[in-house]
Amino acid sequence: MSIADGLKIAFDVHLSGDLERAEEFYRAILRVSPTDPMAVTLLALIRSQRTAIRQSKHKTLTLLRARGFAPATVIDVGAQTGTPPLYEVFPEAHHVLIEPVVENEPALQALCGQLRSAEYHIAAVARRDGTVPLAVSDDRLYSSVILEGETPDSTLPGLRTVPAISLDGLCAERGYAGPMLVKIDVDGLELEVLAGASTLMQPDAVFVIEATVAGADARLPRIIAAMAPYGFQVWDIVDPLYRPNDERMWQVDLVLVHRDGPYAAL
Repeated sequence: MSIADGLKIAFDVHLSGDLERAEEFYRAILRVSPTDPMAVTLLALIRSQRTAIRQSKHKTLTLLRARGFAPATVIDVGAQTGTPPLYEVFPEAHHVLIEPVVENEPALQALCGQLRSAEYHIAAVARRDGTVPLAVSDDRLYSSVILEGETPDSTLPGLRTVPAISLDGLCAERGYAGPMLVKIDVDGLELEVLAGASTLMQPDAVFVIEATVAGADARLPRIIAAMAPYGFQVWDIVDPLYRPNDERMWQVDLVLVHRDGPYAAL
């Protein structure tokens, strides 16, 4: 077989998504022709693809599942119109979708109809039950609870009052079973959510929390510090986002497990 034929087979395998077999083909070609530019380039592409996959919520949740994590309840705080990795990796769990922007309700209704077991709540999550002011962008893609004394973000012009619930209160009322996976994406109010979630801090729980890493208001260190007294530590950092103007890392998702729990790294 010629190198050209081998490359064609390798590339077809690569396109199919079978990175392991494609790598074997490229390495076989490089043993015959160590400087072949196509094989060198495509082998490097496989390495970058693996890095991108590894840095995703889907991959880290799959790794935790392989360690025995099988949540009975998955709580999606700031669900917007859905978070696919949560139900792709844990389709058998009961999914609780919580979203404050009522315009997203039709999408959540449709999603709950597709999942094996699910419910949704149109509410903001806070440290206690009640109501809160919510600023919402014109396209309804972004929203942020306005705490007392804060000035609303000028990029989120729509201001409305929405119901607020705490995770402690909701879980006590509904009696959700553990273990729990809790995903939190609330654009700056993570500590408020965590302040009302102390009963969820169980050793068999896993938290996935969005955190900014740049700027004076970087939330990553404060989230880690807030979780530490409950015994939670960072297990992974995934889904990095970079600022378009200077390519500085701006935001990540922290994956936290209990240091004495069954999924902690040894």
